[in-house]
Amino acid sequence: MTFRAAGLVCLLLSAAVGLTACNGDSSPGSSPASVANASTTPSSAVQSSANALAEVGASTPLPCDAAGSAGTPCSAAHSVTRLLTQHYTGPLFRLVRASDGASQDIYPYTSQTLPQGVKHAMIGTTNVNSVKTFCNNTTCAVSYIYDQIDLVSSIKGGAFGNVPATLTLNSDGTQSLTLPTSGPGSQTPMTVPVLNGFATITLPGTQGQLKVQLLQPPVALTAQAPSEQLTVGNDLPAVSGGSAQLSLVSADGSQIPALSTLAGQAYRNRFGTVNQSIGDSDIAEYMVAGAQYDQSSPCCGTYGNMESSANPSTYAHGEVEGEMFALAFSDGAAAVFGYCDGDSNQSPTTKDPVCNGLDVNWPGVDAEAGVYLYGPQQASNEKFVTVLSKYSPNTASNIFAVKGGSASQGVLTALYDAAPPQAYIFSNNAGHVFNGQWQGGLSLGEGGDGSAAPVQFYEGAIITKATTSATDNSIQSSIASFYGPPKDPHLAACYAGNLVNSPLSLMEPEAWSQSSGGTAQAAADIYGTSQRAALLTNTNGSAFANIHEVIRVQGGQTYSFSDYVEATTNATAFPGGSIQTDDSGGTEFAWVLNTNTGSIVRGTWGAGQPTALSAVKVGTNWWKVTMTFTAPAGSNNASIFIDPPTSNAAGARSQQASYLTATHYCPSLAMVPGSNM
Repeated sequence: MTFRAAGLVCLLLSAAVGLTACNGDSSPGSSPASVANASTTPSSAVQSSANALAEVGASTPLPCDAAGSAGTPCSAAHSVTRLLTQHYTGPLFRLVRASDGASQDIYPYTSQTLPQGVKHAMIGTTNVNSVKTFCNNTTCAVSYIYDQIDLVSSIKGGAFGNVPATLTLNSDGTQSLTLPTSGPGSQTPMTVPVLNGFATITLPGTQGQLKVQLLQPPVALTAQAPSEQLTVGNDLPAVSGGSAQLSLVSADGSQIPALSTLAGQAYRNRFGTVNQSIGDSDIAEYMVAGAQYDQSSPCCGTYGNMESSANPSTYAHGEVEGEMFALAFSDGAAAVFGYCDGDSNQSPTTKDPVCNGLDVNWPGVDAEAGVYLYGPQQASNEKFVTVLSKYSPNTASNIFAVKGGSASQGVLTALYDAAPPQAYIFSNNAGHVFNGQWQGGLSLGEGGDGSAAPVQFYEGAIITKATTSATDNSIQSSIASFYGPPKDPHLAACYAGNLVNSPLSLMEPEAWSQSSGGTAQAAADIYGTSQRAALLTNTNGSAFANIHEVIRVQGGQTYSFSDYVEATTNATAFPGGSIQTDDSGGTEFAWVLNTNTGSIVRGTWGAGQPTALSAVKVGTNWWKVTMTFTAPAGSNNASIFIDPPTSNAAGARSQQASYLTATHYCPSLAMVPGSNM
């Protein structure tokens, strides 16, 4: 088997498969371990991991290593495809075989287990050979996903998995938490008090402390039943009857695992988690999901920090905005935000009817009682998407940022970076204020209340500090090095950072809201290798039209617009364009390019004042136009207008001779983040 840890183009195999691990099969007929018994003894291959995994992350740091180096360490990390930190030596997940109920932990490849002929870049990725061997002629489901940060490792004596523990209601009405040992070599149980729903465990030596979340016991403790068994740690066991099948996806002739959950299949750890964000505090999360998965949730967040209980009847306040912070990749039926080729501008209190009717996924966040979804859609031939979001209450106005894009691209598209918006319409309840009240539970594939939130999951991590943009870029660099490069690098370069939904479809009639007598046809692009540019012809001498899209913007946010325009030598009329926002004045920011000289001026028909205008030569035959502007207060949407030659060199638009043409390529609207998030 050969594999290139880049350039993944996903093709789901028809048969679900399973995995074997380095430590041998379980006996036929054995049942999967329960959460309390999830710890397993590491294999000899894993015990020698210091050398066996030495090459992992050597060229590009793994996501949690990049985050940790920046002072924002991961507090939990889960993956079915690869290691997310070079410091973890345990299994990635556990499989259960349908034919006989046998279970098997699956480890990553090491230098000792890598098959002959497979590139060393595969060290640290899932041992797919074990997959095929263990689940040969049957199907397998993932029953347990191990946390690679493994904060409880020092009190387990080298085993992997959550730590069994007992919660006790004492005779004096207090509660205590007891663990079997206090650390390696100890045979003495450790008991600590529970105060206000949390227990603090002091780790051996100088390793610090663990804050164990015990807010809502699944069963209330009473004098008649004063104790309850649980596990401590951040692993994700499947809910009862909810194990999802593992399949392999094709990746440039090789294969990686995909965990494709359906409604009712989920992984949950709401009680006994450690060192998660609690209350109104910093948080950051990312995940890699299947970009074209057709079973994605119409509702909710699917991976991240959740309520401490999945039972809404136990919630102290009902469903309150901010009780969870879970990443979503959903079609947006329950949200008012999102991008698509809508037919009209809409206020933020009304979901665009065209967008709402599409089965299209957007990246976003579920904060409970409000799902915040942003776009744009992914390119149709990209199969892996990154969703990243973060929140910090440490400024005068809380900062909420959402980023997304193809997992194969080097830089994510900034989708939102401002104070959190309100959830205007959700369950017939308006005006929820985003206010962090995180409770520290963890889930994958379900909403905070246990509602279905299917996802095709590859990897993800949770961080208890808001990351910087530089750290986000480092995380995405690691992701792109594994899931990329893109199948089409030119297409990916146009989509990266771009809020325009269909930037390479301007030659299509449906790309435009109106034509004003103009036509568009395919033309050679700036690379000269494809017909993705658009030759715009003004058939009646008047201005052209706006691109047929709804683009969400935020008042006060700075944006950068760019467009590639083909150069000329003796033109007398010049092309231009504009961005018009839906503030009360309908402000329009316009530009005109002298395609002979590259001189660029403000279009006089627009009252908006750009903060910067520039044009630079690209190659020998193109100008790249860049315009920076700040959306006026009250702006919620923007329209993009592209003109054929209808203006003079001074920026005045007027009637021109018919059939003048200009070629445009990859119009882009990108957010200029106002914070370092």
